Amino acid sequence: MAEARVYNMKGEEVGTADLPEEIFGTGVSTHVLWEVVRAEDLNSRSGTADSRDRSDVNLSGAKPWRQKHTGHARAGSFRSPVWVGGGVAHGPHPRTWSLKVNRKVRRKAVAGILSERLAEGNLRLIRDLACTGRTAEVAEFVRNQGCDGRRTVILVDDSDEMTIRATRNIPRTVAVQARHVSVRALVGSEVVLLSEKAVDILKERVQ
Repeated sequence: MAEARVYNMKGEEVGTADLPEEIFGTGVSTHVLWEVVRAEDLNSRSGTADSRDRSDVNLSGAKPWRQKHTGHARAGSFRSPVWVGGGVAHGPHPRTWSLKVNRKVRRKAVAGILSERLAEGNLRLIRDLACTGRTAEVAEFVRNQGCDGRRTVILVDDSDEMTIRATRNIPRTVAVQARHVSVRALVGSEVVLLSEKAVDILKERVQ
């Protein structure tokens, strides 16, 4: 079993706890993390960018002038991209950016990055994490943990909406449900503060 130090909201160490080895004691390659983060980024793209090409613009299809003996360059249509108001050449069109990643690979990435933070000493288990929804309360909690100014991810259980709400205005700090935390958020973090109640949720997600 992996072991983590347990702290209260005042930043005082109150003991240690055993964590599942399959989540907090594994390794992961950089390539796996890159693969999952890339898929998350692509899956978040809406793919709705669009432009009108020469077949879409509402202009005459007549030839602007005759082919020869005008002194002008040859021109075949007012809809040509070289004309003002003409269609866009090689512009974007709606497409699907989604990229599939196997469930086992995603689980391995989550477990691997959590194990890495624990090995670095940058993962803290928080006992009795509770919040009334006040930003100042969570800001003080983050300072007590020595995380002020550091990129911090707070993992909470599904019912803790108050902590998530109170963290929105704190720079470099984000609170998210452990069930839905992205690998990108964990990779970009310097410190992970993990609620004791969220450990069971991570077990369900990773195993």
